[in-house]
Amino acid sequence: MSMLQTVLANLFAPSRTRAPGDQPPVPAGLRGFLAHDAALCTGCGTCAHVCAPAAIAVTRENERTLAWTWGSGSCSFCGLCEIWCPTHAITMKDEVAGAALNGRQVGLRDEIALIPCPRCGRPHVPLPASVQSDMLGGALSGTALAEKDLCEDCRRRMTSERIRDGFLGPKVCGTPAIEEAKP
Repeated sequence: MSMLQTVLANLFAPSRTRAPGDQPPVPAGLRGFLAHDAALCTGCGTCAHVCAPAAIAVTRENERTLAWTWGSGSCSFCGLCEIWCPTHAITMKDEVAGAALNGRQVGLRDEIALIPCPRCGRPHVPLPASVQSDMLGGALSGTALAEKDLCEDCRRRMTSERIRDGFLGPKVCGTPAIEEAKP
């Protein structure tokens, strides 16, 4: 077939590319477009740690915000970020983004507000109340309610103090309430 015949055959043939509305159906279980719920995110960085192609980044912008970013151009859509997210802030939707169909990169960016710890003042992201109640199996009460806005280090210190006080008794002016026996 000569070059002219090939050009003419292709010129009058129907298009072989799909129109945007003429896409094949999405298969079940597709790990497609990523969705991030900033209200559930604590900025722990687990998603960025398990992301082998480094499509996710959690960075501190200033003293008041963290930035969570994702880029589809680097993402392998493996779903590990969704599996390992402790607060279930990441979900993989079974849809393909419109920009991805055109070969462009899709990106997400969320800002997560940091609040100061009431005890030490260190900026952090407290665990959302819905996640805390799911972890504890009900509404927060008692110690969990009193410590819900504390940073991780202060919660750890308070737990250690409660354990110590359980064995030695509560501290009074820096010394244990139970006096040690003298030989």
